[in-house]
Amino acid sequence: MQILPHVGDDASQSAVGRPSAGSSVGQLKSYFEELEEKLRVKTSLRMAFQCLSWISILLCIAQVSSMPTKCELQQTLMAKTHNLLETMTGPVPLQCLDDIPVEIKSPTWALQSNNSKQDVGAAKAVYKSLMKVSSLMESDSFPQSWDADKLVSFRSSWDRQIEESECITRIKTQKEEDDFAVRDAALTDYFDKLEKLLKEKEFSVCAWEVVRREVLSVLQFILVENSNNFWLTV
Repeated sequence: MQILPHVGDDASQSAVGRPSAGSSVGQLKSYFEELEEKLRVKTSLRMAFQCLSWISILLCIAQVSSMPTKCELQQTLMAKTHNLLETMTGPVPLQCLDDIPVEIKSPTWALQSNNSKQDVGAAKAVYKSLMKVSSLMESDSFPQSWDADKLVSFRSSWDRQIEESECITRIKTQKEEDDFAVRDAALTDYFDKLEKLLKEKEFSVCAWEVVRREVLSVLQFILVENSNNFWLTV
């Protein structure tokens, strides 16, 4: 009695026609060759379907990634850096109270947005301030009274804010809606004076206290005055 090997795919077997018990060796060979070909085609179709599925998934991911995202500053992160800088040290030393130059005054108007058309110029001005403060804080000659851990955290959070809001510099607007050039000039002059003060005072405690006070006032103004204009709060 001839015994046929068991093949698990009944559909494939029925498709090629199961041989009878009295089939010859040639018929059996032809049967198995045809069955093998059917299985090969079926496997190829399955692989092609899987490839198409992966391609569809990748196309969906690419489409989502290419969608425009809203470019905004992070209010929570800005508030965190303000708190770190504010609590980094104690009260201003008494000897520094008379060492505050009156000619240095922050141009808060350059950071303000009064309407939606001014949002881009104001946002770019805020980003410029972030970059300028980062430049001031690159020094390693900080007062020993400053909390080292908070200083490290401040720098890290500040760098993250700069990195995540860099897209602001690429916002395209109509020329009449972007008044950043005027704001930029005022901010550059202001931060240049702070940098000059640090160098002239040889990075003294009092000089750093002036800088810390000014940066805090800038941050406070940004947080309060622009709270409803261009913030991402989550």
